Amino acid sequence: MLNELIEWRRRIFMPDIISIPNKEWLYMLGEETRNSVMIEGIFVSEDELNAVVTEKYKSGSEVANYFRTAKYYYNLALELYKTGESFGCLALIRNAQKMLFENIRSANKLGTFRNGSVRITGAKIVPPEFDIHDWMRLWCDYADYAYSHHTVGEAAARNHVFFECIHPFEDGNGRVGRIMLNFTLIAHGYVNIVIKGVEERDRDRYIKALESAERGIRSIFRESPRELIPENLDKFFNERDTAELSMIMEEALIESYDRLICAANKEKLVDVNTYAKMVGRTDAAIRKAIERKQLIAYKESGRWMIYPEKLNK
Repeated sequence: MLNELIEWRRRIFMPDIISIPNKEWLYMLGEETRNSVMIEGIFVSEDELNAVVTEKYKSGSEVANYFRTAKYYYNLALELYKTGESFGCLALIRNAQKMLFENIRSANKLGTFRNGSVRITGAKIVPPEFDIHDWMRLWCDYADYAYSHHTVGEAAARNHVFFECIHPFEDGNGRVGRIMLNFTLIAHGYVNIVIKGVEERDRDRYIKALESAERGIRSIFRESPRELIPENLDKFFNERDTAELSMIMEEALIESYDRLICAANKEKLVDVNTYAKMVGRTDAAIRKAIERKQLIAYKESGRWMIYPEKLNK
């Protein structure tokens, strides 16, 4: 059901994309930056975030580097989607890690896939020790396969957890993985999302969803990546395992679309009471429809504002 609601929003959004105020994109990038680095345990103050969004930041800050990297990559992904061009996938992944840690880590260790074993704290999966380049080539190929064979939420979930299980770098895998998650979403015609991580309950939900999603592929790294193709890899996943991570992706997509659609159509927005009168329903029924994502709505200053278009089934 959520996939139908996402695709409805996507159809509405595409003609509006050029009407989105720049401040909305910057706000979303700022929120993604805050949440993504806080998943890694890095606190972000309001002053620091504001400095980043207004580009008054100092170089060598992990917060500033994330914002700058995400902004560059998402603009590139949008252009690739518009032109239908392909991209040098491995080079982009390595460069993302390099940009994230520029002026923070030693330059000679940046943008290089690891060589040797690594453990993921708290995870049951053991990432591959060797052939990281080949595993990442498979990840690149699998991204296109997943988006052409699954709903967007399921494709994003499978692609993201596979990246995190490969764990291609010595450091920064979570942040690179979330940037590449959004890069692939945009490159396939969707919008970037915010994986919530400010509140402990949101971080725990995300981490537990990753742990569940990895169950099917825990044995895959016993295989040779050179002998695997995306279709075979896909069979290792189980939708029961990926369900929660897929739900996180779908909810985040709806939230992003609702904010952007409402930002592009401020003159059309109406409050709950006005919309209830328009459609002959109670305020309570309208609030329930908002909760179920059946209406495009955004809460501003504690007040729900609705984009008055219903889903035609």
